[in-house]
Amino acid sequence: MDGNIVYIQLMQYTAGASFMFLLWLCMYFLRNGSGNRLRQITGWVLLVWVIQSVKDMALIWYPTVRFEFLHHVFVLIDMTAVPTCAFLLFELTRPGSMTLRRAVLHEIPFLLFILVYVLHPMETLYERAITCAVAYGTVVMLYVLFEIPAYHKRLKQSYSYHERIDLRWLYIILLSFVAFLAVWSLSSTYYSELNDTLYYLLTCVIWSLISYFINRQEQVLGSLTTRSHQDVETAPENEENPHQFTLQLHRIFEEEHLYLNPKLTIMDLAQAIGTNRTYISNYLNNVLGTTFFDYVNQYRLSYAEQLLRQTKMSIEEIADRSGFNSRSTFRRAFLKRFGCTPSHYRLQHLPKEIEKEISLTQ
Repeated sequence: MDGNIVYIQLMQYTAGASFMFLLWLCMYFLRNGSGNRLRQITGWVLLVWVIQSVKDMALIWYPTVRFEFLHHVFVLIDMTAVPTCAFLLFELTRPGSMTLRRAVLHEIPFLLFILVYVLHPMETLYERAITCAVAYGTVVMLYVLFEIPAYHKRLKQSYSYHERIDLRWLYIILLSFVAFLAVWSLSSTYYSELNDTLYYLLTCVIWSLISYFINRQEQVLGSLTTRSHQDVETAPENEENPHQFTLQLHRIFEEEHLYLNPKLTIMDLAQAIGTNRTYISNYLNNVLGTTFFDYVNQYRLSYAEQLLRQTKMSIEEIADRSGFNSRSTFRRAFLKRFGCTPSHYRLQHLPKEIEKEISLTQ
């Protein structure tokens, strides 16, 4: 008996802590989400989870509900929170694609399960609803696994950097969500205070990870998924003369050093040249056989190579001055192109007199 009391108290504590934590996160994102679509969506999704947590309090303070009709209804209501996680994943992999209409369409099947069960409460219907929720979550995760590489490919067409806008961290979230979905389905089918405690703990852990990464995630342009009216209507002056356009592109990089801007996007380049981003992207892909990301970074690496050969700057300073956002990004890009690290390259090519000066300063 004492052991059961401990488990019940532990469940009550974790449920309360989970509710307060979700409420705090919800208020934070709704209050600080102005102008940031991703944060706003996160705030509204968290609001749904907060409401779900309030409903869960009935299961804690009125234990008899757990083994009756209302318990199944409450669990089916829990299912409506599953698509909300999908809303975030869709918005992350396809910026600007998540709409209210799309959200309603995803929720309708789960709402229908609740309605049908209320009218005809059958155990088999309840079990099928749980199975469908797990299947839905699995399909969404598989979809996102295929979408993340596609997102990164699109990213390279429009951005010259990937820090704070790539989605590599999403793999961690997906792995955590697998565990969460398993625990939720287990607690929905076989009730125990221990299962519920684990559910609330995982809720806090997963939302901690999601909130941390989304809070630091920079909002990317809708250009990853949409074409603007200007792209369709504006005709580039050099469309009939690719060679002339190549010279113009090379000249503007050499003379204006656009590549030194660490936040350079294809929209910035299109504006500087006086054309549209779609033409530039197609030109880089089809004529030069490269991406915007790789094209810009080849200039940055060439510039960094000169600094390594001719100056006494530190590796960090060279990375910064060359337009890279971090030393690690610079190191990886340099290693890929030259087959060695920047430090090793400098040792091989730096003039002896400068090498001696660097050694003395170190």
